[in-house]
Amino acid sequence: MRKVPTRRTALLAIALAAASAAGCGSGAEAGAGGGQAEGVAKAGVLKVGTTNNVRPYAYAENGKLTGFEIELMDAAAQRIGLRTSYVALDFSALLPAVNNRQFDVVSAAVGITPQRRKVVDFSDGYLAGYLGVLAAPGSGITSDAASVRGKRIAVLQGSIQDANAGKFVPGAEIVRFPDSNSADLALKNRRVDGFFNDFEPNLAIAKKYPGLRLSQPFTVPSTDHPAGWGVRKGNSVLVGKLNGALKQVVADGTWLRLYKKYFPESPVPGADQLPPYTAKA
Repeated sequence: MRKVPTRRTALLAIALAAASAAGCGSGAEAGAGGGQAEGVAKAGVLKVGTTNNVRPYAYAENGKLTGFEIELMDAAAQRIGLRTSYVALDFSALLPAVNNRQFDVVSAAVGITPQRRKVVDFSDGYLAGYLGVLAAPGSGITSDAASVRGKRIAVLQGSIQDANAGKFVPGAEIVRFPDSNSADLALKNRRVDGFFNDFEPNLAIAKKYPGLRLSQPFTVPSTDHPAGWGVRKGNSVLVGKLNGALKQVVADGTWLRLYKKYFPESPVPGADQLPPYTAKA
């Protein structure tokens, strides 16, 4: 049988409960206050959603995430006074996840488009480049856009290439894959004729399979859709912090150093071609 408390013990229990509640409340407010000041869920930590299989952007090496996106995000977070924590998901799951507060920001070479702006808010653009169709000799794919008509072309589900396939590779049969590894294996095994992807990751895939003699005969500029960091809709505080951090890492040379490190075969932007970039409306 449960013991009935005396008046004294009951009052003591009430006092202890009140003190505990007050302590929890003040602690939560302090944590949330710090986080709110930075636009993050946990004070002092920038939780980042990314991929783990797209070179040179973000990929696992020796059990650790690395790549342009990772190093740039780490540098930007330091400028804000935050430490980073990473979560890797399929590319197509990243924007819904950040909007559902699973992490604070997406850093995965996500091109800024009007459609994506309806889902999340973006920082200023920090990376612009080229898109290319990676193909083997004998595929029939050339520099002429008409050459992709009727060809089976792989794309990363939810990517810029996926959203703009009708414009960039008109008449192609689009085959969607959840991640880069699945797509490049399909190309290797000749289940698709080409992989429409970012130019730099395609270079890495070509080096991965030297015997296939892969190349990118068909390329298109992607300057209208620079990559930006995606945050939860309405999180203007974090957008402002990220924009400020981007300006700092460009001004102190960090951005250009990382660009040269991870994109050694790409043209080096001149002083008037550095971020921030503005996405086309």
